[in-house]
Amino acid sequence: MAEFSRTEDVPRYAELMIQGLKEAGVSIVTALPESLLKSLYRLLVADPDIRYVLVANEGEMPGIAAGAYLGGKKSVMIMENSGLRQALEPIARFALSHRVPLVMLMPYRGDFGEKTWWGHSHAQTMEPILNALNIPYRVVRRLDDIKPAISKVVTHADSSQYPAAVIFADECLETPSYAKD
Repeated sequence: MAEFSRTEDVPRYAELMIQGLKEAGVSIVTALPESLLKSLYRLLVADPDIRYVLVANEGEMPGIAAGAYLGGKKSVMIMENSGLRQALEPIARFALSHRVPLVMLMPYRGDFGEKTWWGHSHAQTMEPILNALNIPYRVVRRLDDIKPAISKVVTHADSSQYPAAVIFADECLETPSYAKD
């Protein structure tokens, strides 16, 4: 992926997320890119301070994040909220059997105002899955809350030795071209 050109605007949410990751001491990000955080992924590719590990399937992310943790590194998994279903078994195994602090960052695909028919099922399953595994989460809707939320979720997961999640919505996301009015 190419870096942003100097004339290209970087959305504020993406800048804040990168700053939040760095301030929280995150050095490894594993992700399966999607359109609601498109600019974030482009910044991650260009950032020399964060090791960006792309995966072909969300089920690979928990193993990478757990390995980073066991190696003494702070990491996060960034996935579309539908990816939670795909990663569920390894997340549950690491959480319930081994108390590994996995941090998940997800866009709230299917939130009120969703313009794509296929996005609604993502929201219908995300919160029930997180609740079923007793994974604490917060929904962040304002730009000013991005950095504090990332800091708190990393700290919470580490101190609880259990997964935790932040779900981004509203002004903390991009509107993909296929969903614009």
